[in-house]
Amino acid sequence: MIRAGIVFLSLSIIPALFGWYQMWLGLSGPQEVNLAIALVVSFLWVTELFPLYVTGFLVLFLELVWLLPTWGPGAPKTITFLSCYFSETILLFLGGFVISSAITFYGLDSSIARFVIQKTKGSAFLLVLSLGFATAFLSCFMNNTATAAMMLGLVSSMMKSLEESNPLRKSLLFMVPFSANLGGIGTPVGTLPNVIGIGYLQERGLEFGFLNWMGFAFPVFILSVLALAILLYIVYLKKDKSRNSVFAIQVSNVDDSLSKRNRSIALGIILITILGWITSDWHGISNGTVALLPVIIFFGFRLLDLKEFRNLSWDVLILMGGGIALGKAFEETGLAKHFVEVFMLGDSGQFGLFLFFSILSLGLSCFLSNTSVANLVLPITMGLPTHLILPAAIGATIGASLAMPLPVSTPPNALAFSYGGIRSLEMLKVGGIISVIAWTFFVSIGGFMLHILGIVDFSKF
Repeated sequence: MIRAGIVFLSLSIIPALFGWYQMWLGLSGPQEVNLAIALVVSFLWVTELFPLYVTGFLVLFLELVWLLPTWGPGAPKTITFLSCYFSETILLFLGGFVISSAITFYGLDSSIARFVIQKTKGSAFLLVLSLGFATAFLSCFMNNTATAAMMLGLVSSMMKSLEESNPLRKSLLFMVPFSANLGGIGTPVGTLPNVIGIGYLQERGLEFGFLNWMGFAFPVFILSVLALAILLYIVYLKKDKSRNSVFAIQVSNVDDSLSKRNRSIALGIILITILGWITSDWHGISNGTVALLPVIIFFGFRLLDLKEFRNLSWDVLILMGGGIALGKAFEETGLAKHFVEVFMLGDSGQFGLFLFFSILSLGLSCFLSNTSVANLVLPITMGLPTHLILPAAIGATIGASLAMPLPVSTPPNALAFSYGGIRSLEMLKVGGIISVIAWTFFVSIGGFMLHILGIVDFSKF
């Protein structure tokens, strides 16, 4: 792998050093350096030869020491790329991380899961369905991998009492990761591609409100989770005649040492923050500014301690900053616009690009991480004419999160697969079907809602 990486990196950099990209592709000097940087970091993101956050720093380093010096007159200032690492988008996701940490620290996630599981004992279908909705809802505001790990941990005692071939066990192992993937599309902070996509849109001056996002994404993930439960019932649960295993489930209690008063305050802060995000279009305070509220209150009043602050996913924020900085370079050099002109994408209609980029991201995300796909595809959408950027970017962003046919497709998939008892072929069958169903809901119901909300105009293909 290392040798192959060295060869690929050499083939990416050498043409830029000798001006071959200019001859082959008709690029300018800054554009060919931008292309070389994009090839290098994309390869590193896909192969993970370096930790992802290190590659995020590498983007900035190469832009400052290679791209800007070759630019000449008219080069942007260094702050153009530096600001990508602490932008409005980064603040938004930082607030999401703090909320996620508070939810876990105060056991709010366990309380929700325990309530759902205890109320559905006796019906395998209702258990699976409710567990799916609980997982998806938590994944709207928590990292989907952390959500899947927590929910699988809650039912691990039950799965231990079941044979690996038990239909209920298989259903749980599919329901939790898939619903975590689906729930991630529900809000702008639900998953990394969402935040990366919003970051690119904001760089182009295209605002996308929290409530508007939920307006089109909530129906998609709710219908998709319901379809997943029905699919699992048809494939597995309908054949299971035993109901005793449903009553074996046990859920751990919340730590009684935690202050009930602090738990109530934490819940109130979380709800106020979510309300602030939802109503940002009305009160005019940006989502990034609202996201500072939980950061300041939770740590300022010591509801969360320094350990929790250090445990925030700072590496993910650096990765996101690198993706946004790469997209900024595509915009500043005009490389994205060049690719759009080469492939004549600018001549397509809004709905056509919406479909094209959603399918492209979905296909790539079957084999690559959805974050890598977002960083690869979204910069190209930024080169489209202004009226085409939004539908193309939304298609690319959501499409990247809907692919789940393989264990390598998403971290929650890999986590569930590690429990044993499900084969790759089974995941391919169930995951492939629900990927197609979720994509169908997205382009039909989601597209309809986008049109109704006046976000995009799909009247012309």
